[in-house]
Amino acid sequence: MEAWTPDDLKARLDQGERVFLKLWKRSCGICKLSTPATDKMEKDNEFQMTFGKICIDDHPEMMDVAGTEVLPVFFVFDQKKKKGMFTGFKGLDKLQEFVVDSLKA
Repeated sequence: MEAWTPDDLKARLDQGERVFLKLWKRSCGICKLSTPATDKMEKDNEFQMTFGKICIDDHPEMMDVAGTEVLPVFFVFDQKKKKGMFTGFKGLDKLQEFVVDSLKA
């Protein structure tokens, strides 16, 4: 999953890309545990999404945007709009379910 800045995210959203975003922190064990699942989702890419991650150690202002203290936090954007937000990591199946539900919204 490619490391992004907030400007990278904005550029992709401005282009109307379907985006899966992960906010994470280097010291967060659960954030690290979620990496194999997000890597698998990116590899399979059954949702035709662009995948990116933003480290809040480098961009702490993103936590204000997220409106939560819980990490990791995942977002789905489609057609320039936030379609869903999912906090914590509860396994690959739950993460895929979140994406499906978000894209239906």
